Formats: sequence, C-alpha cells, structure tokens
Amino acid sequence: MKLKVTKYKEKVDAEYVADGLIRKNTNKPEYGSLMLTSTVVEITNGYLNSKNRTGFVTAKVEELEAIVSEHKLKEGGDFSALVSPHRIVILEKVASQLTDDDMGYDEKINPSTGEVLKRNGESIFRKTQVVEEGSDIVDVKITHNTVEVEDPANVEFSTKKNVVKEL
Repeated sequence: MKLKVTKYKEKVDAEYVADGLIRKNTNKPEYGSLMLTSTVVEITNGYLNSKNRTGFVTAKVEELEAIVSEHKLKEGGDFSALVSPHRIVILEKVASQLTDDDMGYDEKINPSTGEVLKRNGESIFRKTQVVEEGSDIVDVKITHNTVEVEDPANVEFSTKKNVVKEL
C-alpha cells in the first residue's frame, strides 16, 4: 500500500521541523509525528467507495529527523517504498470498551452534520494506526445506527410496482 508522506497544514503554536514534515508535540517537544496518507478502495454492500486515510508515526524528534534524512523523505514520497511496507488501519470501539490504556481515540463524527455517531446508544470512538504490512492487526469498524432514508436514485429499483394484466 502506498503511504504518501504529507506535510502538516499550519496549526497555531505548532512547531515544524525537517522541512515541515515533522510536527513537534507542544506538550512534549522532544517527541513529534510524521503524517502519512493513503487511498483505499472499499466495497460495502456492492457499492465501491474510494476513501482517504491518515495515520501518524510518532517518535522522538531526533529519530524522525534521522529517518527523514536517511531515506530522503519528501512531501509526496512513498513511505512504504522508501522506508518499509506499512498500511493504515481503522480501529473503532464503543465507549464501554475503552480503557485507560486506550490512547488516541476520538469520537466518530458524521462530517455532514457534526453529529457523534452511536451504536445502540453508545458513542463510537475511532483512531487510525500505522502498522507493518503483514501485521495481524486489521480494520475494526462498528456500524452506527442509521435512519432509513429513501434515496430517489434507487426508488425505481427498490419499490414494487403493481402490474395489472388486462384480459
């Protein structure tokens, strides 16, 4: 899977190093992160969807700078080809499954409405994680509760029509 090295968009009070590829942690300046993005194709109920995923590699800033320098990483470069094969997975849990050890999870939000997505009344939490290709860690997605909405584009195919035969 191609993991594109991506520059951060500006953030107030953020400090960037290695030509803007590494963002320092404002709370622990000795640590930073490198942002990677990928495009994945998913098929759900026969419908093909291309989606972007973003993941972060976190380490001490000096270690990240060494990797950027050693592998000559630049914006748009393929981390998997230049460093080693990796992929981005999505991990989701409902609120009752979260423990004190679970870090990096944020509420799953509907981008159109800003609403927190829920499953059986519990908020869904989500994070992405960069893992080595071949890792046994796989996507864990939770289907949120939905409200039936009739899509006008599908009405022709989803409704029964009364057919009357004349004799």
